[in-house]
Amino acid sequence: MTAPDHPTSLSAIGSRDLSPPPASMLLHGAVLRPPALLWDGRRYTGAGLDNLDAASARQVPGVADIVVIGNFIGVIASQASQAVHARNQIQAHWVEAAPAASEPAAAPKRIAHSEPPDAAAPGNAPDSATFSRRYAWPAQHDAARAWAIAHYTDGKLTVWTACGQPGQLGEEIAALCDLDAEAVLVISNGQASVDGYDAAVDAALLTRWCARPVRIQAEDAAIGSAQPLELEIRVAAQSATPAADSLPSSEAPLSPEGRYVTTANRYATRRPSIAALLCGYEYDSQPTGITVATSYYAAGATQVTSPANAPISATPDAGQSAARIFACESFFDELSHAQNRDAVQARLDSMRDPTGRDLIQAVADRADWRNAPKPQDGVLAGKGFAYAHIVDNDQEPPRQTWSAWVAEVSVDRATGAVDVTRLTVGHNTEALREDPGSAERLEDRVRDTASRLLRGSQGFDTWGTADEPAANPGYALVQPKVELVAQGQGGELNTELGWSRHAELPAAAAIANAIYSATGVRFRQPPFDTETLRTRLARTTSSYKKLAYALLGGVAATVAGLVVSAMPWRSAMAPLANVDTSIYSQAAINRGKLVAAAGDCMVCHTAENGRPNVGGRPLETPFGTVYTTNITPDKKTGIGTWSYAAFERAMRQGIHQDGHLLYPAFPYTAFARISDTDMQALYAYLMTQEPVEYAPPKTRLAFPFSLRPMLAGWNLLFHREQQAYKPVADQSMLWNRGAYLVQGAGHCAACHSPRNALGAEKGGAENFLGGGFADGWEAPALNALSKAPIGWTEDSLYDYLRNGYSSLHGVAAGPMGPVIHSMSELPDSDVRAIAHYLSSLNPPAQAAESPAMRAARLEDASRNNPLAMTHPGENLFEGACAVCHDARGGPPLFGSRPSLALNSNLHSDSPDNVIQVLLHGIDDPAVSGLGNMPGFGASMNDQQLETLISYLRLRFAPDKAAWGGLGEKIRAIRDAGH
Repeated sequence: MTAPDHPTSLSAIGSRDLSPPPASMLLHGAVLRPPALLWDGRRYTGAGLDNLDAASARQVPGVADIVVIGNFIGVIASQASQAVHARNQIQAHWVEAAPAASEPAAAPKRIAHSEPPDAAAPGNAPDSATFSRRYAWPAQHDAARAWAIAHYTDGKLTVWTACGQPGQLGEEIAALCDLDAEAVLVISNGQASVDGYDAAVDAALLTRWCARPVRIQAEDAAIGSAQPLELEIRVAAQSATPAADSLPSSEAPLSPEGRYVTTANRYATRRPSIAALLCGYEYDSQPTGITVATSYYAAGATQVTSPANAPISATPDAGQSAARIFACESFFDELSHAQNRDAVQARLDSMRDPTGRDLIQAVADRADWRNAPKPQDGVLAGKGFAYAHIVDNDQEPPRQTWSAWVAEVSVDRATGAVDVTRLTVGHNTEALREDPGSAERLEDRVRDTASRLLRGSQGFDTWGTADEPAANPGYALVQPKVELVAQGQGGELNTELGWSRHAELPAAAAIANAIYSATGVRFRQPPFDTETLRTRLARTTSSYKKLAYALLGGVAATVAGLVVSAMPWRSAMAPLANVDTSIYSQAAINRGKLVAAAGDCMVCHTAENGRPNVGGRPLETPFGTVYTTNITPDKKTGIGTWSYAAFERAMRQGIHQDGHLLYPAFPYTAFARISDTDMQALYAYLMTQEPVEYAPPKTRLAFPFSLRPMLAGWNLLFHREQQAYKPVADQSMLWNRGAYLVQGAGHCAACHSPRNALGAEKGGAENFLGGGFADGWEAPALNALSKAPIGWTEDSLYDYLRNGYSSLHGVAAGPMGPVIHSMSELPDSDVRAIAHYLSSLNPPAQAAESPAMRAARLEDASRNNPLAMTHPGENLFEGACAVCHDARGGPPLFGSRPSLALNSNLHSDSPDNVIQVLLHGIDDPAVSGLGNMPGFGASMNDQQLETLISYLRLRFAPDKAAWGGLGEKIRAIRDAGH
């Protein structure tokens, strides 16, 4: 690499300070990865960097430098948020990489490393006629512990991180940074984090470049690959390969000899760092790693391969071994069914290893394998088998583990819910010493392993990280009967033995095979989604019956909805003397806090300078002012006596505990779409907060809107549906998650959709998020009707929602500022989901002009507008605005420097937001570091403001017509005092 010149004199490692630099000295880094991280076991084979535009990124306050080395792109900034913000502003264009030559003309430096995965067993190329299946294993991340600090000074580089192989990491960093091995010292905190390995190399590259201490805090999207690890298995057959989406049939026979073959696939327990691969380095292999010994049918030749361009797995040791066992054992089961062979007997016929054979036979006997479970009314049942033999070559001497699982499941035909009812697990090992404990503890480990593989149909309302269990997994996993068999221990379980991660590996295939046995539905990637099962099982119902039930259900629901909606008053729900909050776990309360943050509860239910959630904030509507209520658990003035049933009714139907109807300024039309689990969690959170006695002002609307019974007619017209969100089958989980948050708790349409004369959101796809007004501010359109000069993309939306600022659009102001602040509590994955969903409502960007090119053209036009140069507002702009917003460039002085040529408000059909900002300024930015903007309401009169606004529109939005009625609008907004 090429870096600035720094002193290279070396001194003894022992003389260096082993304490990490203080936080005040640290710079922070963020990295931009290519869209697909692929490698062939030796070199990077993914997309290559064609060009990039980092002009917008360099304008972000606090950015020290942007580093580009090959396909590696890093940002160094004073604060972590600034580094991430700048990283998101980089416009990178990636092109598909050409196939790597066997020997490049100028071979890059090679780094000795662990052996990459074999593509196949030697000499086993498949014939043209094959039985082929592809399986996938979900990507795994370790971002919660992924961090590193690196400091390069006086020719020495010290790294503090969490990794399990500091020696190997030091060797790689030395080679990558052109340093002697003695000059690099890695200090690990003892935790084995694979992502920490990547973060360490990223930090090392950045500190080597700037010679200042750099900290990397890895993100889910920044370290590792979000792509699942895919494996394909082929076996040569004597007939054509079945269609990939159909189950195999008995027409794919075994070879005449009925041969089976055992293959051993060795692969690295430690892949190279992503940064090293992106910088163009190659890796020589060394014979270390784990051998996965798998036996399966072979009619001729066999092949177990990863795709030519395999994703760079974030956790290659556990991830790849689990993926291969799952793929091989699922394939074995599929081919056994295709041959009408019993899976256990076929395995026994193929076994040459007496230890494995004895173990399989013992487990099958204990599980009563031959007697299939019988289905009951509405419940299907089945058994599945899987086996693994692991040789850990990193131990000296190498140690082997044998494991066999038989899983028994029951599946509800109507819901797809899976119960694991029985698990028979056998294991044998040469040195099983992990987690020693009792048989009961081992049984709990088995149950935990099984439960992690199942996922419910409510995945769209799952909160938190991948490491946290969902509060409502969507299945009712009974306490399955667990039987443990330990061969080699006198035939009985030795309770002095512990559990091994290798012994868990057959679990996924065993459960998947059991689900297939019960339902005929084949899962080729965990976790196993009950919604998929329900949908597939529902296809067996006749079309006539489904149509009849749908018609009857629709008619009944419509009639019931009309009758209930038309009732002008509902019955009161009895108050509770005490709400028992001890029944709620801390996990449920934490989940409810996230639901409240997504719903901006505190934003609306907190008056200016008031206590949180006690209400009293005035909401301006065309029908009068509505004051928000006290939602603390105070028994006298809040919701402290509300049962969950009363709370849910208010949230879904807009009905108070005492039976009176709530004004739809409270967006119950959106909250009705919140899932049951999230609704319960929200109730738990609110009921465990501090009660505050406070009675907000009473809402008094003008006649006839003050007559609450009239709301029954409003509900009849505009709120018939009161159902939770249901995922769209042909959309991704990310899209459904975003739609759930936007349409439900986030209630974005409440402000961003136009309303009719009765205050209801206008119907039709073009009106959904088509723009509206709230609290005297325009809530711009978020769909194709957006007036933004540069179209909103997923990345720009994410950047705006996460950081309160997008260099291509502007800064969050007005009512949106508190929303951004509230959303800061949400995990990145949720903000990304919202951005992903909203971007799908916008037309795709034109490929002919990148956003960066469009921005440059607009800014250039604003600098060279002759009409603006002679406008009387020019002097006002130079005196009041140019120091921060001068389009001619210059460093940002007071935080961010938003480009007015790209500002959505100046391109809008309405001047309201421009007037609001100029009158009142931005004294409480959504995110610290953006800088405040002073208001000019006291220093400029209405005529000066009108002149300045006319100038801004002419100069920065020259293709838009001048705003009419500016004077009246300015006076109205000034008088309203918003």
